[in-house]
Amino acid sequence: MNKKILIPIILVGIVLIILLGSWLMWFLKDEKALNVYILDKTVPTFERTEHKSFNWILNHNRFTKPNGDLYDINSDYYGFFPLNSKTQEFDFKSIRIHEIEDVANSTDMLYYTDTYGVYYNEWYKKGTKDVKHTQKVYGGLNQNDYLLLKEMKERNKLIITEFNLYNAPTNGLIREKVENLFGLKWSGWTGKYFANLDTTSSKKFPRWIVNLYMEQNNNQWPFKNAGIVLIHKFGTIAVLEQETHLSEGIPFIIAKQTAQERFGVPELVHYPQWFDVTFAENPNDVIANFKIHVNSSGDSILRHYNLKPIFPAVIEHRNDYQFYYFGGDFAENGINSKTAFFEGYHNLISLLSADNNKNTSKFYWRFYEPMMTTILNDYYNNLEK
Repeated sequence: MNKKILIPIILVGIVLIILLGSWLMWFLKDEKALNVYILDKTVPTFERTEHKSFNWILNHNRFTKPNGDLYDINSDYYGFFPLNSKTQEFDFKSIRIHEIEDVANSTDMLYYTDTYGVYYNEWYKKGTKDVKHTQKVYGGLNQNDYLLLKEMKERNKLIITEFNLYNAPTNGLIREKVENLFGLKWSGWTGKYFANLDTTSSKKFPRWIVNLYMEQNNNQWPFKNAGIVLIHKFGTIAVLEQETHLSEGIPFIIAKQTAQERFGVPELVHYPQWFDVTFAENPNDVIANFKIHVNSSGDSILRHYNLKPIFPAVIEHRNDYQFYYFGGDFAENGINSKTAFFEGYHNLISLLSADNNKNTSKFYWRFYEPMMTTILNDYYNNLEK
């Protein structure tokens, strides 16, 4: 046989053998039954991005539903369900008040990933950039969501929550209840890094941010470089531009030494997604912090709004109840769900993503995935004792 034909055939065969071996190693892993309640209200597309990455971790580690089935990204959650994008049909699944006690008794853990919701210009006018401040279709933490949190806390069951847990459109009363329940205090500020603030060259930049800033700053938008946009719940907006206000554009997450050792995460990792400025009250522990790299000009802007360049990224409580708050859109990652069924994939992709310090992939594989996997495994092992 011609060498030019033989070599590709051999290479393809080697790849297939590796893939088959990887799948067999995953398939032979022990199943771990864990009844997980997933809440995701921000599902404007069929990708289900906000809980997709968490489902990947459940499936990759063979955490199953009590009946032994793997978790299905399309059906095994509460929240917004897109049905037909052409006819704008949708449904939603919410817990009812008479179900709360039974669910709390039968469920092992909660994962609230994003309660922001779906808005008119996302669902009915797809492609429209000016989403914020349009009419809500569905979203916001409600009283029943809060009551389930309360019941699970009383039962000392694992609760993991993420960015937008109680931000808008959640009303102020529910937010205060959640803050008091878990010893949190939101400053009212959220923010995000953008690689390009120049609206003339970046068509993806959210128009509502520009409009809001110009309303407050004499119709001016002077920014051309990368930077961080900070937005307050009452509409105040501040922009920190690289070189002008920042020595380093992308925020860092800095893990404490105990977190590095326990979860196998690096001390420093870039974080380019949405975050909020939430503080922890005692006896909560802050096990990782955000850091914004401001210069003197940027520090003046932060101080003007009573903000500091270092604030909590991961808040933990492990004494009388088990609770985590991730102060950013940590689960946001364009992952392929099918890769969950291959053992070793996370190790390979973690090594590959290490070459690029400033993308979402590195944050996910080097920080979120090992931290979440360790939390779930430790909790499951304690349940088994």
